[in-house]
Amino acid sequence: MVATRLTYWLSQFCSWHEKFKDGTLGVDLLPAYMQARADLGATLVLAQRLEIRANDGARQAVRVARAVPIEFDLRNGKASSLTQDLSVSGLSALVGEAPAVGTLATFRLKLSRDTQPVVGRCRVVANIPLRGSVRMAATFEELAQDGRSRIETLVYDAICSEIRVMLHGGQPEDLPASSSPATP
Repeated sequence: MVATRLTYWLSQFCSWHEKFKDGTLGVDLLPAYMQARADLGATLVLAQRLEIRANDGARQAVRVARAVPIEFDLRNGKASSLTQDLSVSGLSALVGEAPAVGTLATFRLKLSRDTQPVVGRCRVVANIPLRGSVRMAATFEELAQDGRSRIETLVYDAICSEIRVMLHGGQPEDLPASSSPATP
C-alpha cells in the first residue's frame, strides 16, 4: 500500500514538473508543486547523505550526476569540460589542470542547444586527482537568479528522468494533474 502511494506521488510530481517547465501548471497547483519539490529535495539529500550548509536548504544541496558542457575562463586560458555532477549551489567537472583551491573563475554552462548558456562565477573548493585529470569541485559565487532557476529545473529534470526509468521503464505514467499526491 505504501509503495503504491509513493509510486503515485513520484509520478504526480514528475507530471507537475513537466507542466511547471511548460508554463501550464495551474496557479492553484503551484504551492503544492513547490512543497513537493522541497519534500523530494529533502528526501534525496538524506538518501545521498549530503550536508546542508547553514542558510541553504535541501534544494540547494541535492545534486545529480549529469554531463553538461561547461567552459571555464582560467588564468591559462579557456578550459572546456563536462560536469560530473551538478546542483543549484555548485558542480564538479574533469579538467586537465585545475586552478588552486580558492580561485574564482568565470564559467559558461550550456544547459541545452536552444538556450543561452548560464554565465556566472564559481570558486574552486576542491581538486581530486584522477588518472591524468583533476576532478575540480566549485561552488557558485556569482549567479543570477534566472541562471540558478534554470539549473534547478535541470536538476529536477534529471531526477524525474531517473524516477520514470525506475517506475515505468522510461514511460511516464499519465495521471490527472489536478490531484494532490498521496502522502507517502
